[in-house]
Amino acid sequence: MWGETSKYQPFRDSDERVIEDEESYARRMKADVLPDWPKEVLIEWLHRHADFIWKYVYLGFETFSFSNERWPLEKIPSREAFDDEEFCDAFSNVEERASDPYDWLAQHMLEQGTWNTPIILLQNERGQHTFPGGEPLKRPFHLLEGHRRLSFLNGLRKIGKAFPYHDVWVVRI
Repeated sequence: MWGETSKYQPFRDSDERVIEDEESYARRMKADVLPDWPKEVLIEWLHRHADFIWKYVYLGFETFSFSNERWPLEKIPSREAFDDEEFCDAFSNVEERASDPYDWLAQHMLEQGTWNTPIILLQNERGQHTFPGGEPLKRPFHLLEGHRRLSFLNGLRKIGKAFPYHDVWVVRI
């Protein structure tokens, strides 16, 4: 069922629900499949969003290198890094979303002015990376993971409550 993404998938039950916990998944991936990937990235991206691995697997996960960097707010991209820029707009109302008692991420970001875990950006300055049909990925950075977090940060910018520095994972191929 999972095709070319099968080796990156967490273990699932007969109903296709993920049953492998994130720590076990990260250990297995680091030991057998993606030894150079940071544990945090394995958990936050591939484990938490396993149903969407297909979207970027064609880039060759084994060729990814990661650096954790602290960027000033003005360097963090906005909606231009999103594949779907309207998604960014739909989730930038961080104050309204933080009033929902179940939206812990919006609450955290409103209180802290930053995210709980870094977003993941693909460096694409020359526009060399494209989707399989040839449509270009965003440049100079394409958001791979952290869509809600970056949307909320954009909302925090608008209301002047964003922290001046943020950690990001930068992927280079």
